Amino acid sequence: MRQLFVFLFLSLLQHPAFAEGDVAQLHLHLSGAQSLKAKFVQQVRDVSGELLQESKGTIALNRPNKLRWESLEPFRYLLVSNGETVWRYDADLEQLNTDPFDSQMSQTPAMIIGASIDQLAADYDVRVIKSASTREFVLIPKQQGAFSEMRLVFNMGKLTGMRLLDTLEQTTQIDFVEAKYNLKFDPKTFEFNESEARQP
Repeated sequence: MRQLFVFLFLSLLQHPAFAEGDVAQLHLHLSGAQSLKAKFVQQVRDVSGELLQESKGTIALNRPNKLRWESLEPFRYLLVSNGETVWRYDADLEQLNTDPFDSQMSQTPAMIIGASIDQLAADYDVRVIKSASTREFVLIPKQQGAFSEMRLVFNMGKLTGMRLLDTLEQTTQIDFVEAKYNLKFDPKTFEFNESEARQP
């Protein structure tokens, strides 16, 4: 089950009238946050709205393609990418998987935050929904995958959350809490340290 929730973040219903200008707006919003550090709350609900799982943790992201996603409860799971290598560590199982960062990984929801305008235009149809200071970008993948829809929510130009709808109509809501933007990270933040595998 724990693998599923990380995959939900790493892995878009059909809408009319997508515009190239909306892709440019999304890229502009994403460009405004070259880096992100936040706590997150992730909830997965079924088609009736019943809560199936809630997890909490931290995220650090640096464009392009550098990510540290650490789930702390109810289970510990760490995913780290430096843009060349992806590490996945399951603390409960004491299992580490290492894979090269490839084009498939760059198209997953986590990495969309760091994607270029060319990548976005090539892989997704994008539509923006405007409401006061909020912009909600609806992304529909051009090729069938695990998700039928993904939404990125910005408030006052800052990314505050993501919502994903999978092919079983389960919804994953990820809210960023106490978010800080455009910080400078130590490069080691996006490298897996074997000492982390020995932490209780």
